[in-house]
Amino acid sequence: MQNAVAIQLDLPKPWAEALLSSLRAELRRSMTEHWYDDRYRTVPAGLRSNRILDDYPALAGHKRTIGALQAALAANQ
Repeated sequence: MQNAVAIQLDLPKPWAEALLSSLRAELRRSMTEHWYDDRYRTVPAGLRSNRILDDYPALAGHKRTIGALQAALAANQ
């Protein structure tokens, strides 16, 4: 990934779980908001999520952060 930024964040497990929950809720809310937008009405349902993530980099960042948090929490169990 070109121009990638790497971060390391140490959080207590309850904080990481709370952050994960918050990010999931925000991503779900935002995806629902954009899903029915006229801009994506003609995009097939199977491609719509990726198109929204391409158009909204902050949501793509949420998705990537969710994956990293899930992996970190699973490794600590």
